[in-house]
Amino acid sequence: MNFFKNLFAKKAPAPETGTHATAPAPSYVQEYSKEPYNFETITLDELLKRDASLWDLYTNAADGFLIKNVLSEAEVDTIMSNFDKVLNDDPAHTAVGFTYPAVFAEFSNRIKQENDDKKAEAIQAYFKKTTAFNEGFHKEFGVDLKTRFEHLFKAISGNRNIEVAEGMDGLGKYPFATVRLLTPDKGLMSVHCGNYFGKTFENFYTDLTKKVAVENQMSFFVMLQEPEAGGELSLFNFRWKPGQTKVNPSEDNEIIQPDGSKMYVEEDKNIIKDKIVPKKGDMILFQGGNIWHRVETVRGAIPRITFGGFIGISIDKKTFYYWS
Repeated sequence: MNFFKNLFAKKAPAPETGTHATAPAPSYVQEYSKEPYNFETITLDELLKRDASLWDLYTNAADGFLIKNVLSEAEVDTIMSNFDKVLNDDPAHTAVGFTYPAVFAEFSNRIKQENDDKKAEAIQAYFKKTTAFNEGFHKEFGVDLKTRFEHLFKAISGNRNIEVAEGMDGLGKYPFATVRLLTPDKGLMSVHCGNYFGKTFENFYTDLTKKVAVENQMSFFVMLQEPEAGGELSLFNFRWKPGQTKVNPSEDNEIIQPDGSKMYVEEDKNIIKDKIVPKKGDMILFQGGNIWHRVETVRGAIPRITFGGFIGISIDKKTFYYWS
């Protein structure tokens, strides 16, 4: 319909020439950071003394933290000793590895592909599984990460509530975090930011935004298994601007600017990457909503395995919700 409206619409008169001519609109200019991001390597005890760190991340007063030894080696080993439960419980396979349970993007894709008469049943089944995952994680994997995460987030929340995001139509909860495995030689997470996802997976976010101000959502994950090489978190020195997009979520070089021009993260000489390399048991917590970033291709024989998700503040600014 928009095509026909445009075809038959009355054309606006051409601008007058001479001294009263309208100047052409300036082209969009990408802003680049010339300084490294404010990304600190910090101990857990040091972070816990900063009781408003989540608010600082949300408002861009801080960019991110590499938090050392959030989990001990023994705790990570305990979780990984139960990893066969992940492999045997229908992980959501992708071209670069798998997630478990299915992350929101994969869940959104699955729902789109269902027949209309099957969608309600599929949604109900998904949230039944994720709610059971949340409630039973400590028994299945031997470490109560849900409680651990909530204590940490509460301590740095500025005295706000911490809750797992409620599922669609009040059906259970989203997973509090998910396993992400990236396979060697092809496993990566293409350049993205959380604010871009808000425009790409609108069906998912339409439901979530009833309670959560998802713009400037934060990202967090704990390293469970380091790859032999690669797999670094790369932060690009430019932030999200409304109107930026990509041709599809898997595109890993071209970013389309609000004026339709294109930038290429591999060729643009203005672009630099800060590479963050967490070790086993470390947590990364950062402003993944507006910092364009990616996970570099995993190399070697060992998959990269992390466990994490996202954090957003409520509309009334009284609660931080987290999900994956």
